[in-house]
Amino acid sequence: MSTASSTDTRSPALPAADSHDWIRVHGARENNLKDVSVEIPKRRLTVFTGVSGSGKSSLVFDTIAAESQRLINETYSAFVQGFMPTLARPEVDVLEGLTTAIIVDQQRMGADPRSTVGTATDANAMLRILFSRLGQPHIGPPSAFAFNVASVRASGAITVERGGASKAVKQTYTRTGGMCTRCEGRGTVTDIDLTQLYDDSKSIAEGAFTIPGWKSDSWWTVRVYAESGFLDPNKPIRDFTKKEMHDFLYREPTKVKVEGVNLTYEGLIPKIQKSFLSKDKEAMQPHIRAFVERAVTFTTCPDCDGTRLSETARSSRINGLNIAEACAMQISDLAEWVRGLD
Repeated sequence: MSTASSTDTRSPALPAADSHDWIRVHGARENNLKDVSVEIPKRRLTVFTGVSGSGKSSLVFDTIAAESQRLINETYSAFVQGFMPTLARPEVDVLEGLTTAIIVDQQRMGADPRSTVGTATDANAMLRILFSRLGQPHIGPPSAFAFNVASVRASGAITVERGGASKAVKQTYTRTGGMCTRCEGRGTVTDIDLTQLYDDSKSIAEGAFTIPGWKSDSWWTVRVYAESGFLDPNKPIRDFTKKEMHDFLYREPTKVKVEGVNLTYEGLIPKIQKSFLSKDKEAMQPHIRAFVERAVTFTTCPDCDGTRLSETARSSRINGLNIAEACAMQISDLAEWVRGLD
């Protein structure tokens, strides 16, 4: 009696990662590349190494990733394309098999601190439309959920021409925005250390300002304060009257004439907020950023708890979530939540 055995000679199925497609680069001449041709397997971790100047970044970032990003950018709306860098087609004869490139580098997309990932991807715009249609209670159009749109109310007379005659008609205009009025849609409020802005033992004429770029003979800044007529430029700041101190720090924009030139005078605090705090701190020049870090303390806005949105915008909910909570979700969880909506 004998026993027969057989061996299965079939090859095991290859893992998906081994079923390679390729990214083909032919004739790359970007920067210091000299007609470089290479095939890169997809679904594999490929590492480029070499001495400085050998062309690693030129091949990976300036050729492959740049062309991939350029093609993706063309699919975005004109609004989103405005945020993206303008990329020219790289110097290369053939680029085949490109896939979506996620570029992780140290370049910032924009300087507006209100911009978020949701802004750049249009995800926030879609969520605003969703909440304006399904949110309860209904509070208004998509702009009512936008942290960069302020509520506006105005009234006045307009001229209506009808039947060959003109008639003045009183009209009221309102726009409902979602911006938190305290932090103006930034999510943080600031506390400014006045001692970092000026030396109160000196007068404006003596160079009291310690703000970068504000020299005692600066035409657009210091001379406006000195010759505005609201302050005594030869008096030490600590000796200002209560009215002078208010005008110095908080006065609303006011037209003044300095040596025959029409200029705008504005209190120091709002001017600093517009000149420095309206920009992303990381996008500032190093000496400006150092000044801001020294002079300004940023804290979470107590009115909106950092959501940037007004209480009204946060009151409207869909299935128990408001738009601020939806924006704070992990993207996969948010996608699952949206799929569950009717």
